[in-house]
This record gives sequence, structure tokens and C-alpha cells, in this order.
Amino acid sequence: MSTNQPAPSSDKEQPVGEVAGTVTPLRRGVQTAIAVAGLVLSAVLGPLTSSPTLWGFLPLALYAVLLLADLDIVLATTVGLLSGLLVLGAGPIDAADYLADSLASDVVVIGLVIVLGSGLGEVLMKTGAATDLVRLIVQRMGIDSALRAQLGIMLATGVLVIALGTLIGAFALAAPLVIPIAARLGFTRSGTALMMFIGGTCGMFVAPFVGSMVAIRSSSGISYPEFVLVAGGPLAIACFVVGFFLVRWNLRRPTSPEDFYGADDQVDEALEVPRYARQSTVAFLGSFVLMVVYAVLTGAGTSFAVLALIGMAVVAGAAGRLSPTALLRALYDGCGRLFNFFLLFWLLAALFAVIEELNPYEILLDLWGSNLVALGTFTFLVLVGLIGWIGIQGASAAQVLLVDQIFGPTADALGVPIAAWSVVLLASAQADTYGPFPGVNMIAPVGLARSTALKRVLYSSWVLLLVSLAVYTIEIAILH
Repeated sequence: MSTNQPAPSSDKEQPVGEVAGTVTPLRRGVQTAIAVAGLVLSAVLGPLTSSPTLWGFLPLALYAVLLLADLDIVLATTVGLLSGLLVLGAGPIDAADYLADSLASDVVVIGLVIVLGSGLGEVLMKTGAATDLVRLIVQRMGIDSALRAQLGIMLATGVLVIALGTLIGAFALAAPLVIPIAARLGFTRSGTALMMFIGGTCGMFVAPFVGSMVAIRSSSGISYPEFVLVAGGPLAIACFVVGFFLVRWNLRRPTSPEDFYGADDQVDEALEVPRYARQSTVAFLGSFVLMVVYAVLTGAGTSFAVLALIGMAVVAGAAGRLSPTALLRALYDGCGRLFNFFLLFWLLAALFAVIEELNPYEILLDLWGSNLVALGTFTFLVLVGLIGWIGIQGASAAQVLLVDQIFGPTADALGVPIAAWSVVLLASAQADTYGPFPGVNMIAPVGLARSTALKRVLYSSWVLLLVSLAVYTIEIAILH
């Protein structure tokens, strides 16, 4: 069986770039018109405004509108940055200074974490550790019992997401390993897709080095253990438990006769693994635990994730007997696929620095401060979570930073606790994982499980959407 698979992407959506499919001339025209109109308005406002000014929100508004219009997120960020520079009245030298200074920001570090996570995933696939890890978990759980096999598949996919730092990469690797087991036990295609989807998303909620989770901890200032305890952990447990029974319900209700796997699928198609895959697996798991424990004990910040990812890649590669050249080539290949994320976060860091210079928040707090206090902290936090869920689309880590940039100063003024703010950022970034519309992270496991029952998976995800919204609300009510 072919071992070709999609490259790992970010934890929430397809790699940065144009939305799949052909962009119609009409849509392209709308995107261009919005961008040109926004830049012209920014140029006009530049000589007429001074900091602080509410017009400082114009670059962020233009950025969000362009994303909703499905413009490439890097282009949208570029337009937003140009708008901010024009409103600020900055010249080319000032713009260069903003870009240079931004290279040292935590925002750029988060982009680098995403890029290096892809590099680590490539190393684990080259050594066979990723494949061996899935096999190990499924075999330990047992494949003779349907219940144990289902639990093993869900846990294996979740652990793989934690290890690779990507949903789609984990789905692509897990599918050829679990399909023979699912076929042998009479699992449906739709049920198998749902197992991978739910297991993977639950793993993402507690993953220490997934880009969006790093962004949440960096923006809120919460430690990893506290985040798992009060935010990601309860969400993962609730969705996993409810999801387990959802899968059981789906397995008893096939969507059609074609929802079952055929005899050919029962042949063991599991990928052959390199000779030293197990050594690489053990070395990776050991280094992973050590990195997490060290980060927790020392309170290491966002930048430590960069060293941790490189260190785990080197340890896993060396244990898997990759030569230094092969290890570097794997890192280059993996990181190169997502290098545009580094560009994206570099531009975002510069944009946020420009917005900070324009300082629209000072005026906003003067105008709305009393109203926000009257609104109440709980209502404010729920509204921000809903806005992040339905209003801003894009890479999830970037979405976290954008929500924090817009609403973070107000949250600080209201005295919102760190833990409560981390829950709001988690809801902003991940609530739409389960709907209301199917995204690429939902479509991918359906296709990889050789199913066409996207509707069944979507309807099941709506149950998890309600569960996750309830968890977010309860967490905010307790923590605010």
C-alpha cells in the first residue's frame, strides 16, 4: 500500500494558502475592491489622525473582513499591516523597523513552533515512530473486543495528534493502520471516521506543543498544568466520553449497505516500519515526557517549545538511526511545507505592534468602560467567545492572537482572571471544530476512512458542539 500522505498542517485547518477550489472572478473582484478601498481610506486618514485613535481598529476590521471574504490569510495580513502603517503615517524605514523588531516577539515564536512541529512530525514518520506508536496503543488495548478496539483507535489518534502537533497529519497516518482492524470487527466507515475525528480533537485540547495551545498559554499567561486542569482537560474528557457513546450509537446504525468495509479491507494493510522504529518511539516518548516535566517545573515560556521540538526531533532521529544528513533533510522537508506560517506570524507581530502604537483601546475603554462594567464579566466573556467562534476565520493560533489583541485590554481592565481568559481563547479557537459547518479537519477523517457519510459525522459533531459550549460556559462561570 502506498505510504504517501498529506503533509502535517496546523491543528485546525489546511495549510496557509488559497482556499481549496477555484476562486471565481466575482469573488476575486470583491476581495480586491475591499482591499483597495480599505487602503485608500487608511491613506486618507493617515495625515488626519494621531494616536490614540479609534481608527486604529480599521486594520483589524479590514483583516477580518478579508478573511471572511476567503482571501489568502497571508495576503489578508499583509493588507492589514499596510493599512495600519498608512493610518500611522509610517514611512518605509519605520515599516522596516517594525518588521525587524517583530522578529523577537512571542507571536513569531508561535509561528516557529508550528513550523518546527511539522518538522518533528516528518522525522517521526521517517523513523517509523509515528506508525509504531499507533500500533503499540491499539495492540495494547486489544483488537479482539469491539469496545477495546474502539477505545484503542480513539486513544491512538489522540496521542498521535499530541505527538505530531497536527490533526490532519495524524488522521492520514492513523487511517491505513486502523482500517484493517475496523473492517475485521465489522465497524462502519462512518463510525471509523468518527472515532478518529473525536479522538484526534480531544488530543488537540491537551497537546502541549500544538500551535493554538501554545498561543493560548502565551496570550493568557496560564501555565500548562493549570490549562489542562481548568480548560483543555475538562473539555477533552467531556467530549471523549460523550463521543465514545456517540460512536457506539453510529456503529449500530449504518448509513447504507456501502457503509461497511469489504473483504479486501480486512487484509492487514498496516505499513511496514523501519528496523529501529521502536527505539525511536521509546526515545521520542521519553524526551517528550522530560520536556513537558522540565517546562512545568521551571515555568518555561513560549520560547522553550522551540528548543523542545528540536530536541525531540534530534533524539527520535538519532534513536531511529537517521544519519545527520537524513535528519536535517526530514526537518527541512517538514518545516518547508509550513514555512508560510512563519511569514504569517511575522506579519501578524508587526501588525499588532502597529495597532499598539495607534492605541485605539484607550479611547474604547473611556467610551465603553462603564458599560462594560455594567454588562458584567461573565456576559463579556461569553460574548467574546461567541465572536471568536462565529466571526473570525483563519489559522487557529492566529485567531487566538487576534481575539486577545482586540479584547485582551478590556479583559485586563475588567480584572478577568487568567484561567477564565484562557477558556475564552480556547473557545474562540476551537469551538468551530465541531460545527456548525464542516471544516477540513472534519472532512479529512471522513475521506481517509473511505467514507462518504459526511452528514452523519457532522450531525454527530453537533452533539459535541453542544457539549463543548456547555463546558466552556460552566468553566467561565466558575473561573470568572
